Amino acid sequence: MKKRIVGSLSASLGLALLITGCMFLGNLNPIASFTVTPGNGTSPLSVDLDAAESADPDGTIDQYLWDFGDGQTASAIIPTITHIFTNVQSFSQVFTTILTVTDNEGATGTAVRNITVNP
Repeated sequence: MKKRIVGSLSASLGLALLITGCMFLGNLNPIASFTVTPGNGTSPLSVDLDAAESADPDGTIDQYLWDFGDGQTASAIIPTITHIFTNVQSFSQVFTTILTVTDNEGATGTAVRNITVNP
């Protein structure tokens, strides 16, 4: 009988703490976000990428990892970077750029943008 009462109290207390937002659920993933300026243009195209709007709800962002979609990558501890996209084709190319942010606990978040480069 005592086990059932203690189990019910523990479950009720856990549910109450969860509902009120007082229960720690572990490290939350950061939210990745970035802008590209300009988002399209003629090759070679210099693009400013800004991830300053990325955030971590329970810590800090420690690393910004960029995959530019053209075979090149970069890793930085600051949210801004410039990259030059080159199109050697006779048609427009779309480069899918991926940002992965890592927080101070090792959790990650990802955002994606397409950049169109004309010949």
